[in-house]
Amino acid sequence: MKRFKGWLCRRFLPEWARESLVEENKRLQGQLAEARAEIAKLNAYLDGLEAGLRSQRRIVINNNAGEG
Repeated sequence: MKRFKGWLCRRFLPEWARESLVEENKRLQGQLAEARAEIAKLNAYLDGLEAGLRSQRRIVINNNAGEG
């Protein structure tokens, strides 16, 4: 499909349209990379938050029943 799309663009699009298409694709790829980085950062934050909450759920009961 990628080869067909490339052929179609080279064959039928004028030069200015090809250039604008390439520029737009580069801009969108940059935005996509930024969004993926932000998602990875937020997922790491959530993993840390989950680990912190899990460690607080431990219930320790000290009833001193064996003494005295």
